[in-house]
Amino acid sequence: MEKCMGFLHTVEKGDTLYALSRRYRVPLGALLYVNPYINVYNLQVGDEVCIPLRRRPRQVPPEKERGEGKTIASG
Repeated sequence: MEKCMGFLHTVEKGDTLYALSRRYRVPLGALLYVNPYINVYNLQVGDEVCIPLRRRPRQVPPEKERGEGKTIASG
């Protein structure tokens, strides 16, 4: 397995990727993206699943959202 940018969860009886996404509050798509080689239809007890760290959305200042940033005058 490549480097996991988060932590590894060892699959236990009854685990599904959907359940892990809910437990760790990570989008299911993110789990699928960071675990491309996992067999989603046949998780086995003892398999390791990378749980990516949740990142806080980048805050965009309101003036940047509206396109009111500084402009450079050409002359």
